[in-house]
Amino acid sequence: MFPIFFMAAFAGTTAWQVETARDPLGQAVYVASVAPDDARPQIALRFVCGGIAGVVFQFNTGDMRIAGLLAEPAPEDVRFEFAHSGYETTAKRAAIVDGIGTFEIKGTEAFHVANLMQGSGGVTVTRGRFSLTFPLDGAAAAIGEVMSQCPFKYRE
Repeated sequence: MFPIFFMAAFAGTTAWQVETARDPLGQAVYVASVAPDDARPQIALRFVCGGIAGVVFQFNTGDMRIAGLLAEPAPEDVRFEFAHSGYETTAKRAAIVDGIGTFEIKGTEAFHVANLMQGSGGVTVTRGRFSLTFPLDGAAAAIGEVMSQCPFKYRE
């Protein structure tokens, strides 16, 4: 993915936010995000749609190890645990983002994961031995706004 620098705007937000950013070609990129810790703004959930990025769901649970950054990232197991359900899939380390340790899911599965985030309460994201719970307050409105502006459409 090409770099899109927008993380600073979301530092320390406990509710989901929406922003329109620009990719290197100047195309609009719509972003719904939550980053609940001022001290670690790279730890976040983001649903990104538009521009050369396409459709991406990114997460960072705080694993900042840098081994193997030059190698092609292998898919890793991830689990999203909600109050009454869970969803398991794989994600790859994001090539270029705002913080080391960010993983992503692309395309139609990114839409699916974003749809799952539109509940209430929180979601616990687990990848390997790293696990973190994120709030879902405002996720439905923020993700819905990004989906409505997204030039790429997906239907379940």
